[in-house]
Amino acid sequence: MIKPSLRAQSVQFMLFITGGAFLIWTLWSIYDTAQNHHRAQRVQNSYSSVRNDTLGFEKVFAINLPSRPDKKDNIILGSSVSGFRVDWIEGVDPGDISPKSFPYNWNHAHLLTEYARRRAHLNAIQRIIEKRLGSAVIMEDDTDWDILIKTQLQNFAVALGGLQGSLNAEPASPYGDNWDILWLGHCGVQCKAQDPSYLTQNDPTVPASRHFLPYLRDKPPIERPENGRLTCTARDIACGSFYAVSYRGAQKILAALSVSPLGLAEDIDIGGQIDVSLGRLCGHGYLQCYATYPAITGKYRAAGVAGKASDVHNGTGEAKGFATWGVMYSVMLNIQRIVTGDTAMRATWQDAPVPEISLSEVKSQEEEMARLREMTVYQGMLSYSANENRREEI
Repeated sequence: MIKPSLRAQSVQFMLFITGGAFLIWTLWSIYDTAQNHHRAQRVQNSYSSVRNDTLGFEKVFAINLPSRPDKKDNIILGSSVSGFRVDWIEGVDPGDISPKSFPYNWNHAHLLTEYARRRAHLNAIQRIIEKRLGSAVIMEDDTDWDILIKTQLQNFAVALGGLQGSLNAEPASPYGDNWDILWLGHCGVQCKAQDPSYLTQNDPTVPASRHFLPYLRDKPPIERPENGRLTCTARDIACGSFYAVSYRGAQKILAALSVSPLGLAEDIDIGGQIDVSLGRLCGHGYLQCYATYPAITGKYRAAGVAGKASDVHNGTGEAKGFATWGVMYSVMLNIQRIVTGDTAMRATWQDAPVPEISLSEVKSQEEEMARLREMTVYQGMLSYSANENRREEI
């Protein structure tokens, strides 16, 4: 038997090592591809959970005074036709407030009804902690929203994934895991200019700027096309008709606005209305806050006496008709058509690019919005395309 030479043995050994390495690399590539596929599928499933009956959160809370069952009717019926459920937080009647309940730094120049509103919101935040909820929406009972709200929220979740760096991760929440407050209904936002902002383009639910709510803050200093919606890190906010709070955020808010550990209230809270105080917590950096511009949800006023719209401020004057603000295809203004089987949904404004859509077209609109989930990050950092799963330096 002729033994192979040392050189031949060396070649054979190298071929064996190379072949083994190639086999390992091939198997790893197959495994990695499968893992990436499963990961992508899980991430996609996470975004799909936004379409569940709590909008991708654990609960949706609505605040309502027992004296306003008419407003409760609105929210119950509107959420029913929109495919989500609400749990109720009882509003606080100013007549039931004990002077002992005021935080020591409350500004008594404010209306008693403003404190009652703040206390009702804190009761909702208290419920999040008590029930150990990962997150929950807190909404007021004069909120209006778009027929396409679930698709809007999916786009928002993708934008948050970009801002939090979790687009390819597997967060517990479809909205990511690094946030305290998500502002979806407001009347003004200031973005942190040093942080990136994402732009969702070609969104048919964005009203023309001439139809925005009367915003109480200057618009973000970022170029935005008329059909684009920004998502940014918020440093201040006005109004708070619809927002989400995480469990961590709820703990921090209750500490700052009620329990008030030594030094915390003096440094951050000024004893103001709930939205003003929360805005300060965002600007201070105590809370991690994100918001959209324009807001996703709006406000609804039923027909009747001027004071019917608000339980904080009593309006005066002549009776007014039905109206909504900030929403392109209002659920509240279209609800009669929905429950009677009419498939034609009308835009709030006659000069809308698409003044009327059919319910049969809503699904295709949702698919088109999903296809066009393309965002651009500003401040010279990254450009992100949700469709192609890539990031590019710009």
